[in-house]
Amino acid sequence: MTGEEMERAIEFLLQSQAKHESRLDQLTAQVAETGRQLATYAETQSEFIGAMTQSVAGLVEAQARTDAKLDKLIDLFERHIVTGH
Repeated sequence: MTGEEMERAIEFLLQSQAKHESRLDQLTAQVAETGRQLATYAETQSEFIGAMTQSVAGLVEAQARTDAKLDKLIDLFERHIVTGH
């Protein structure tokens, strides 16, 4: 291998290494951004789950009140039928 060929080979290797380092930097930045996005998603999802849990709890309470009122109405209706009024 001549000196000129050796210099071209070294230049090629250096350029390849520079390209790989640049690509690695880009991938590292993309991984960091993906991590930030996942953290934001996890926080948003946690907030959504909290809101849904509160909503379901409110619905459970409302259903319990409705059931109690319905039971009273059924009792009243049954007494009305039994007494013949």
